[in-house]
Amino acid sequence: MTSMQHSDGWTPVRREDGELIGFLAQDADGWRPMTVFGHPIAEVGAHGEAEERLHAVGMSYLAEKWEVRDGADWISAQLVEASPAGVTVQLVDFFDHADRYGERQRLTAPVGDDRLRRA
Repeated sequence: MTSMQHSDGWTPVRREDGELIGFLAQDADGWRPMTVFGHPIAEVGAHGEAEERLHAVGMSYLAEKWEVRDGADWISAQLVEASPAGVTVQLVDFFDHADRYGERQRLTAPVGDDRLRRA
């Protein structure tokens, strides 16, 4: 179930119970499903396909393993809070960045692949 446009032109997508699960962002090639914090979930496609993909994924991306970029390094992270305003990640890299384990960073939406990626 899709509702009205978000202020940046993205279309919010909600579950039947009304919970926001993400957005559809339109570009010249079609529609891209995005997380609630503006990170791409899949490639651009037709509107219906993009919406179906978002419903299929739901909020499961919140539990996935992620990496956040810090300078030239990619550091293992968990998502601890997500909203249309951004996402808070907690660093969980025991090996290369043990001294920063547990550190939290707030990333402002939209959060692109240059700053955050699935591990």
